[in-house]
Amino acid sequence: RRLPHAHLQKMSGVLRAAAPLARRLNAVPKGPVNRATRGMASDPNATPKVAYPWLDPSNPANWKEEHVVFTILGAWGVVIFGAKTAFS
Repeated sequence: RRLPHAHLQKMSGVLRAAAPLARRLNAVPKGPVNRATRGMASDPNATPKVAYPWLDPSNPANWKEEHVVFTILGAWGVVIFGAKTAFS
């Protein structure tokens, strides 16, 4: 089934009207590009963190923050599973 001629003209007009906006959105910026800096970068004077917690398990201060988070989440999982098992 073919669309009526009026619909094609209307669709064509909408696409022509949107073309400048599409060109602006896809345009490559001219001149220097401001790159985002790492605002959450670590302190350069801090003690180095260990790559894996099992390399220094007795010193959590040297663990990376994500290792601490994973450990805490795992501990919560053990507590919740233990409580569920104990009370059911």
